[in-house]
Amino acid sequence: MTDKQLWLLRHARADAGDKGMDDTDRPLSHDGRDQATRLGQWLAQQDLRPGLIVSSPAVRARQTTELICRALGVDLNHIRYDPGLYLASRNELLGIIEGMTLPNSSVMLVGHNPGLEELLGWLCPEPLPRTQEGQLLTTANLARIRIADNATPAEGSGQLIDLIRADELA
Repeated sequence: MTDKQLWLLRHARADAGDKGMDDTDRPLSHDGRDQATRLGQWLAQQDLRPGLIVSSPAVRARQTTELICRALGVDLNHIRYDPGLYLASRNELLGIIEGMTLPNSSVMLVGHNPGLEELLGWLCPEPLPRTQEGQLLTTANLARIRIADNATPAEGSGQLIDLIRADELA
């Protein structure tokens, strides 16, 4: 029996968008592009690559995913886009996870708050590292969670491996 990893990545910082622009069409800001690139480069330096990448189709999530994949040298054709990830609740995210066959290594979900943050807090029972403002997953934050291979994700069943904040990377 081996452990699997679930990676929860909140998209990088988005542009406010134009008045009347649909929320799904908001692109990354300049800072957001820098965040995603910096996180991707850090992952490449650590030789960390997810086995499966599933992203929200919202423009800001797509751009975050693509910038990270480019830094990792991952073929963009290997990204799966799931409309169900857009603003998904914790329960909707659990449904997506339970409906997929997890690879032997890891799966990275790229999505949005508050669902990702709620899922992280639900899976990992230990006190989680928050920012000075009390936030858990700010933009371009990646939580890597260990989950037992034979377990369906359940409350308290995860172990936080690390929480990487792009804004804290050199």
